[in-house]
Amino acid sequence: MLRAPDLAGHVLDDRYELHLLLGEGAFGRVYRGLDRRLARPVAVKVIKPWWAEDSAWVERFEREAQLLARVSDPGVVQIFDIGHAEEGPYYVAELVEGESLAERLRRGPLPIEDARAVAEQLCRALASAHAQGVVHCDVKPANVLISDDGVVKVGDFGVARLAQGTSQASATIAGTPRYMSPEQARGRPTTPATDVYSAGVVLYEMLAGQPPFMHGSPVELGLRHLQDRPPELPARVPAALREIVGRAMAKDPNDRYRGGEEMARALVGEGPARPRTQAPSTMAMDADGDKLGEAGREAMTATVTVARAPGGDLAGAHALDGAAAATRVLPRSPLNAPPPGPSDRHSDPRTRRHRLIALATGLLVLVGLAIFLLAGASARTTVPELRGLPRGGVEARARRLHVQPAFVSHYSDAAMGIAIAQTPSAGARIADGSAVRVILSAGPPPVKVPGVVGQASASAESRLVSAGLRYGVSLVPGPGSSPGVVLGQAPGPSTTVAHGSTVALSVAETPSWRVLTSFSGVDGGRSVPFRILGSRWRVSYSMAYEGTCLLLVVCFGPSGHATNLETGSSVGSFELGEGASETHTFDSGPGLYSLAVTGGRDSARWSMTVEDYY
Repeated sequence: MLRAPDLAGHVLDDRYELHLLLGEGAFGRVYRGLDRRLARPVAVKVIKPWWAEDSAWVERFEREAQLLARVSDPGVVQIFDIGHAEEGPYYVAELVEGESLAERLRRGPLPIEDARAVAEQLCRALASAHAQGVVHCDVKPANVLISDDGVVKVGDFGVARLAQGTSQASATIAGTPRYMSPEQARGRPTTPATDVYSAGVVLYEMLAGQPPFMHGSPVELGLRHLQDRPPELPARVPAALREIVGRAMAKDPNDRYRGGEEMARALVGEGPARPRTQAPSTMAMDADGDKLGEAGREAMTATVTVARAPGGDLAGAHALDGAAAATRVLPRSPLNAPPPGPSDRHSDPRTRRHRLIALATGLLVLVGLAIFLLAGASARTTVPELRGLPRGGVEARARRLHVQPAFVSHYSDAAMGIAIAQTPSAGARIADGSAVRVILSAGPPPVKVPGVVGQASASAESRLVSAGLRYGVSLVPGPGSSPGVVLGQAPGPSTTVAHGSTVALSVAETPSWRVLTSFSGVDGGRSVPFRILGSRWRVSYSMAYEGTCLLLVVCFGPSGHATNLETGSSVGSFELGEGASETHTFDSGPGLYSLAVTGGRDSARWSMTVEDYY
């Protein structure tokens, strides 16, 4: 893998001193520095050498600086200067004394109110960018800086887009997969709601100790943001905050907060936290709880109206509807005929017989209707077997057999969401529409993460597996640590997480020689500072005399002198011998050092490389 040189000790354009490497990304390295002209500490980002050869990437680097300068807000890292030095293009920005949110999260989730406060400040800063037409597009903990006095600042606008009519539909999709919005994963246009989604993921991680989707390739993570619901937040998180996270992480941008300002207001309770309500629905519910259209609602209303009994009783409304319709088409009978007049007394016998038949028919209809209503009033059903079904299957089977499931959840070894018990049990006879209590598995109980920092990797992995957790290992440099020792974990010790969750372990890798800096010169007069992290370091050099030595038998060339800048003491010196690939090793341990070269009697050209071992 390509490794950019550490430029600590260099001075850019005779103005910006680079003191210490603070961090790096795929595009550049960030150093703590000093502006000599204004005598103030600064952060300096220098583009990596191989990107400096690509004009398109240099333009993007400059564009990041321009976007940072465009957004003027106390919550956004301020840009001071931009330049092109021999070491590469660079820009100079405000130095935030503190730590990134990513560093803070390595110690575990934040307290509820701290998470709320950080999220609110983050959203206020994003709101300022949104108001000036800039969408960050890469909101993540590493880009959220927290100063020592608790002020949150957003940096790294390297993949930002102008909000007006922009699209991510290009050969590459910008952003970080763990925090990427669904529209970014699809390559769709970005809006302020894109940053809202990522801010929701960051808030989720502050509350849960890890992002909702952690593992898999970038494509797999993008699909999970597109399709999957995030795991439930810990029980300690208040319902209002859960609702804010849920709305911020809605798959559809239209269902989220419109921008940072609206989300910030929700976080402090100044505005509604619920999604925007839709227009009043024209849907109605039928007797089984299914949705009906407008025509269906009118039909249902008409049914109830027709079914109303003369006495006002609505019992048996659906059954009466058909009976009422039938009654309207029956021939006139004694039940609905006017009182008989004098002329009826001597009517034809066949007429009287027809009337008797009509009367009997009406009585039969009324008797049948009464039997139907009595049977309906006491209708019963058999309780179905619901155990072993997922919630959707329980609801479907219960609906077919006219029972109402009432759900509760208990921890168990069964898969989450599966029915593990029911009351009454299967086969019992109950009245139509009665409730059946169904217990769904909530999965295994949550697990408290053990502390494994300082343990050997194998021992730590065994402890996590025994606790019902999984683990992922990342090898990282471990200055002063033994190889294979756990240097960090996330979530942190004593954090409560779901059974089967993954704990990320940072494990010290095997030490190796790592290049810090290189320099060259003729004769002497050069002094270069650098910081050593390992227990030892070395100088590799080559030297050749220019012309002929003053003395043909013995030549007197330059020499190197190492000094501990923190104590002011000398840690050793050596003579530069003629030839190539010569080395001199120091076992002085970590610290800030300088290496000065002084000339000898004979003129010589030399070059040196300082390497740290960790």
